[in-house]
Amino acid sequence: MSAPMLDGIRVIEMANVISGPFTGMQLADLGAEVIKVETPGTGDPFRNWAPDSGVISPAFAAYNRGKKSVEIDIKTPQGRDAYLQLAQGADVVIENFRPGALDRAGVGYAQLRPLAPHLIYCAITGMGQNGPDHLLPTYDGIAQAASGLLSQLVDLSSPDPVGPPISDQLTGLYAAQGILGALVARQSSGLGRRIDVSMLGASLAFQPHAAAEYLMEGSVADSSSRARISQSYGFVCGDGRALAVHLSSPPKFWNALVTVLGRGDLASHPDYATKAGRQRNYPALQRELAPVFARQARADWLDALRAADVPCAPVHTIDEALSAPQAQALRMTRTFGSGARALPLVGYPFDDDLRPDCDHARPVPQLGEHTSDVLSALAAAAAPNPTRMP
Repeated sequence: MSAPMLDGIRVIEMANVISGPFTGMQLADLGAEVIKVETPGTGDPFRNWAPDSGVISPAFAAYNRGKKSVEIDIKTPQGRDAYLQLAQGADVVIENFRPGALDRAGVGYAQLRPLAPHLIYCAITGMGQNGPDHLLPTYDGIAQAASGLLSQLVDLSSPDPVGPPISDQLTGLYAAQGILGALVARQSSGLGRRIDVSMLGASLAFQPHAAAEYLMEGSVADSSSRARISQSYGFVCGDGRALAVHLSSPPKFWNALVTVLGRGDLASHPDYATKAGRQRNYPALQRELAPVFARQARADWLDALRAADVPCAPVHTIDEALSAPQAQALRMTRTFGSGARALPLVGYPFDDDLRPDCDHARPVPQLGEHTSDVLSALAAAAAPNPTRMP
């Protein structure tokens, strides 16, 4: 069995909550040793989302499996020295503090670069390292709003935030991508580099189509733009359960849909016969089809649509999605840790035929669980060796 892809790579995660920990967890999933540095006694704020002290909260477990936890107080001289020594021997440092915060504490890039030119330093911020808003406090909902992403998810007349922490997790994905690229580049140059990733920038980068439509044609996307262009629809069926249909561009999907629905007359209707017409008259077509779907149960419609090769799916809740046979076939629910430490969590979306099956050995860490081992190894490495030749 081959070693994990990032075997031998050590990552120091000086990060809390979502964006930085999600970055670190992806590297841990690829086999890196990820050491999470936490504030003594309290740790990552997501630990405190558990109802009982000492219990691993779902919020913390979601972003921190497979890591080691070390308590270091960088506000003390001893803690600062320990952190610098730990980071100096690492390959990657991830941090998600406000710009300059760790430099002012004496443990940032300015201090580490001279000590470790091989180090890849990834700084994650809300709004970036400069600009008029770079010091503003930024959370997921703020980045979604400022980037224009939220305007494509909600009705602006009632702009209540919806869904998962998209901007936080996008930032983690882009940060991990940048780190992996820097690791590859270091193989030839031997040098590390600084990577700056902002939640605002990541959220904008995730909207290439909307940005291109605006920059090239002046069109401003809203919450219906993508569905209209791609011909995506959602309908409530006769049993009150929802399904989604995505027609895309091939005419065969449109023709098959109206045949299944018994509305062949729509295939030649002047408003709907072409994709351009269906895009232009999207709300009207949705109103035309909705009563048809309301006549039968969802399972019946799914059977008929799939038999006709129409792209469709039930609109699942998260419990339905995780227990669905296809998600089970992909092993998207996995157990991390073993015995009393075993936790069921969503897995990683890639498969690797050489990957060791070691999820049982990658639990969510208790606060400070690895402090003694990691700091003892640091002390041993720094101690003089009497057998070493001068």
